[in-house]
Amino acid sequence: MSEPNERFSLDAIERERAKLEAAKKAAIESGKRDQTHGLVALTNLPWLIAAAALAYWYFFR
Repeated sequence: MSEPNERFSLDAIERERAKLEAAKKAAIESGKRDQTHGLVALTNLPWLIAAAALAYWYFFR
């Protein structure tokens, strides 16, 4: 008989599972950094809308 295939052993499954978890963690961490920049930009949006409305009202009334 032939030797069991390495890719079907429990050790290989655990190694692949650990790689998958590390990749998921890295994707979540990079996603968190990208989202914070977008949230900071959105906090300034109401001020910009108010300033534009005030300027429009002041100059074109």
